[in-house]
Amino acid sequence: MTRPVTAEHPAPGVVRLVLDAPPDNALTAPLRDALEAALTAALAARNTRAVLIAARGAVFSAGLPDTDDEDGRAATLGAIAALIDAAGVPVVALLPGPASGGGCELALACHYRVAAREAELCLPDIALGLPPQAGTTLRLPRLTDPATALDMMLSGRAVPSARARQAGLFDAVVDGDVDAAGLRFALGLLAEHAGPRPAPSRPLPDFRSLQAAVQRLKGALDPDGPVRARGAILDCVEAAALLPPEAALAYEAAAVEDCRDSAAHRALCHLAQAEQRVRAGMREVVDPGVPPRRIGLWGWGPGAAALGAALLATGPSVRLGAPDAAALDRAIAEVESLLDAARTAAGWDEATRVRYRSRLSGGVGPAALSGCDLLIEAGGGRMSDRQARFPDLARTAAPGAVLAATGVLASPSALGAPAGREADTLWFHLPDAVPGTRLAEIVRSPRTGPRATAVLSDLARRLERLVLVSEAESPSLGLLLGALDAADATVEAGAAPAEVDAAMQDWGMAHGPYRMADRVGLPMLLALRRRQPGGDDPEARPTLILGQLVREGRDGYLAGRGYYRYGPGGAAEPDPQVAEIAAAAREVLGAVPPRSFSQAAIQARVLAGMVQAGAAMLGRGVVRRAADLDLAAVHGLGVARWRGGPMRAADEAGLLSLRKTLRDMAAERPQGGLWDLDPLIAEAIKMGHALSRSEAPGRGALSPA
Repeated sequence: MTRPVTAEHPAPGVVRLVLDAPPDNALTAPLRDALEAALTAALAARNTRAVLIAARGAVFSAGLPDTDDEDGRAATLGAIAALIDAAGVPVVALLPGPASGGGCELALACHYRVAAREAELCLPDIALGLPPQAGTTLRLPRLTDPATALDMMLSGRAVPSARARQAGLFDAVVDGDVDAAGLRFALGLLAEHAGPRPAPSRPLPDFRSLQAAVQRLKGALDPDGPVRARGAILDCVEAAALLPPEAALAYEAAAVEDCRDSAAHRALCHLAQAEQRVRAGMREVVDPGVPPRRIGLWGWGPGAAALGAALLATGPSVRLGAPDAAALDRAIAEVESLLDAARTAAGWDEATRVRYRSRLSGGVGPAALSGCDLLIEAGGGRMSDRQARFPDLARTAAPGAVLAATGVLASPSALGAPAGREADTLWFHLPDAVPGTRLAEIVRSPRTGPRATAVLSDLARRLERLVLVSEAESPSLGLLLGALDAADATVEAGAAPAEVDAAMQDWGMAHGPYRMADRVGLPMLLALRRRQPGGDDPEARPTLILGQLVREGRDGYLAGRGYYRYGPGGAAEPDPQVAEIAAAAREVLGAVPPRSFSQAAIQARVLAGMVQAGAAMLGRGVVRRAADLDLAAVHGLGVARWRGGPMRAADEAGLLSLRKTLRDMAAERPQGGLWDLDPLIAEAIKMGHALSRSEAPGRGALSPA
């Protein structure tokens, strides 16, 4: 096994310390120990005139690992930075590629930086609810202008080499061998008698502008917000401008520990690790080989047009299919309109738009899609009609073509069986009730083949979606149904739908469960709820309110009324008639007089509903891990990242508290056992385990590990 840091002597008096821990030179405990020892030895040598810190490979360093098995005795990045600050000779960082997190902090601690054209600097700690550390809040404002320094720390955006050079963060940007260029740079420093240049001893370039920017940004903060990191960064920068360096470093270290001990940091780390597992685990899915060159899209509404435009941007040709010429013309016109809008937003030139448009074609009838490698059903109308039409599309498709259906009520088994194409058929669910969500759920049946899963997973990745592969059910819709079950129990006991939604928005949902239901469509949700275990039992899972809304034609957002009334621009307003329907349901269920609920009680009940539904899905093997359910909630339902998803939120609130809430709800409605504690939750309580780390008892879904 090679040493993580090697010392080289490329010129008299010049020591080059090379980080050598492939693939990304992560600053693990062994590497930090080795770097501290090598740096100490180099600086102690009487003939050392300059030290270069370089890296083997295409990455300078990806920073500190997510988890580091150490006992607290390993060298810290702060201690290494302090060695560099105290060095009596120039210390130069040589960046062959990206420096992220702790890698960026190490580079910034060096006195000079020489970078390859491919290099970039990034401080992504904010995404985990942490400020930068190792003295970065002290150093960075002294190395560049206030706007660049604050943006790097608060946004987590990467700064490319050209911008870093312009901002004074790179002293040289070179093409070719960065180690050779760095040596020439160091020899030039020695020839000019240029000494060390530690950032803490440098004055702030623009103290007044920095202070003004900090105060302006502080004024925009929510003082009671759940994520402390932004405020902590601004406090640290302010402290670094006013305090002696030693005090500023201590202030930063305390702020980092304070944020590290927060619920938001734990939740954000949970999500980041789950996302990393999903992306890495996609390698388990069989390589699709040659990706589809021609995608057929049976659909003519706005949703189909949006999908068609997105597919064109991924490279293949797209052929639209519609039942008649008028529908086809509308679909093509809608796709062209979206391409025009994308050209304006993305700054495409006309040649790019023409190239995309040249890959778009269309035809009337299912036969128009017969030559496609992948066929996606995204038509309009009732799901029963769409399901009845699917076998015709499946029979038309070429042998081996992958078949995918969209829509809330799609079922791979029911769709593929009539045409004998179950092995090729999947449900491609792209949740869109919350704008900006990036989830793609690929729902397979027990007979779906690995190639179909691989083809659709690859396509979803090219659409820049987070891919979850599940068995038979949609994880995001299952969680929404759980939230609605609990919300209904709360409304049937006396709360108003608007109260429930307001409480859950305050908790961290982009929309409350009833606004979400309206967006998805009430008839489809009613049918979906009836598919659930016990869904046909009116005592176990009463749907009095939802059923009455559907009977009255209150189908949701697109119909202009559902749980809410929707005015111009889509603004939602509570509907007094829904309150009357809820009151009538209470009478039928014997839940009068109505009770009042605190906001905290509503939040606890709806969270319990999501967690109970999630545990049940995990038990059925819909997904492999509870963390997959949290990803579905965040990326599909718009749950705030700082909550970490419902399973993580239950751990944070305490599983005993969750059990009490479920017991209270079970006492209100003992029929059917809907609120009887799920065995997986009971097991987590018994064993003292985190529910969010639970796995499916059996093999589970092909959701990537």
